[in-house]
Amino acid sequence: MNYAQSFDEFASSLGPTDLALYAGAALIAWVLFKDRLNPVSLVVKQLVDKVYGLLSAKPVAAKPVPAATNNSVGTETKEDVFFELVTSWKKTRDLAVKAQCTEAIKVADQMFPYLSPVVCNEEKV
Repeated sequence: MNYAQSFDEFASSLGPTDLALYAGAALIAWVLFKDRLNPVSLVVKQLVDKVYGLLSAKPVAAKPVPAATNNSVGTETKEDVFFELVTSWKKTRDLAVKAQCTEAIKVADQMFPYLSPVVCNEEKV
């Protein structure tokens, strides 16, 4: 390798073996650092989208908002709501156990008997 040659001389002597070597090095670097490149790729993607939006005749449409999945009030059944209630209780209790908060565990355990469809549907007089 001649360190005194100009870029033009270097580029003219570039062969397929050199390109394969650089592509392999780039692939290895990407595999090793792909987790750390996510913020960089997001910034580059946003920049490219802005440039594309400025250069294109048509305005770039906004990304559609995904439809609510099983969380809209009108389409849920009572079983779905009850299942979400029990799931929420279980997550809360698991977090209390993980945090080693004995009082929160006791309160969550006291709440569990009231989490049944029969108790929830009882009318209080």
